[in-house]
Amino acid sequence: MPHIRKTFFLLLVSSTCIVAQSPFGFGLKAGVPLNDALSTTPGGAIDYVQSTHRFTIGPFAEFRLPSGFSVEIDALYRSYSFRQALPQASSVSTNAWEFPVLAKKSLFGGPISPYVEGGVALSHLSVKDVAELNHSNNYGIVLGAGVSLHLGPVRVAPEIRYNGWAFQSFSSPFGGLHSNRNQATVLVGVSF
Repeated sequence: MPHIRKTFFLLLVSSTCIVAQSPFGFGLKAGVPLNDALSTTPGGAIDYVQSTHRFTIGPFAEFRLPSGFSVEIDALYRSYSFRQALPQASSVSTNAWEFPVLAKKSLFGGPISPYVEGGVALSHLSVKDVAELNHSNNYGIVLGAGVSLHLGPVRVAPEIRYNGWAFQSFSSPFGGLHSNRNQATVLVGVSF
């Protein structure tokens, strides 16, 4: 039995090292938005209450290229909600999926490697059709910077990311609610 454990352990370690040297990486990103997805302006014909749930999470894949370049594709989920500030108003929940495609450049080699990234993103909102909805699909630019920490076969990469969206997905015809087209998020990626 100890022989099987040693063989399994050696197989696990060697396969992890092979994955670490591979030009492909995959993992999970999680983080928190630095600003709200929606803004409310009191004093309109109808007032609104909004709630941005404080998490972003999703898988990502990375293709590592020579000279410190790489291409990353994410599928990030976040949610938020709003309602009219009336006693019987129901809440409108929104599930947002963002799909950034980024070019990344590592600035230095080594176990601690800062990087910059930029690219485009597509966004899709899963929400019922309400008067405040302008666009359920959106696109925009993504800019970011972070530090990749190479811990053996695992990479941990905290980063800050800016999204500039082309459209306001929500705006109230009464003027009290609109989407923030400029959004910032702090993310931490863990990959293999």
